[in-house]
Amino acid sequence: MARRSLQSATEEEEDVNVTPLLDIVFIMLIFFIVTSTFIKEPGIDVVRPVATTQEKQNPAVLIAINENDEIYINKERVELSEVRYQVEELRRETPKGNAVVQADAGAKSELTLDVLQQVKDAGIQDVAVSTVSD
Repeated sequence: MARRSLQSATEEEEDVNVTPLLDIVFIMLIFFIVTSTFIKEPGIDVVRPVATTQEKQNPAVLIAINENDEIYINKERVELSEVRYQVEELRRETPKGNAVVQADAGAKSELTLDVLQQVKDAGIQDVAVSTVSD
């Protein structure tokens, strides 16, 4: 009987408890998800105009205007009247973010200016127009 209790005691000691390891893995996973930045894509390819000076931007809001004067935000086509509402929704996710408008070289300048005004009316003052360097 004494042997039997010694064997069961040693078998219990050999078990590895992985619960603390799983806790650490899940905490690290949550940390990386919360601190990650996701890439914003407009949803269409735009032929951007050429500029001599430019700065790299990491926008919170990315708006694209194609050569047919269609506006896209997050791969969805939106009307000009909806731009302000969509930008306000995206601004809630990142309140201090900026915006970039990618206007095709064939798009109407008036539409680009109207979109820029809608973005500013939504509360984003740091708005840039995307270009291609020489």
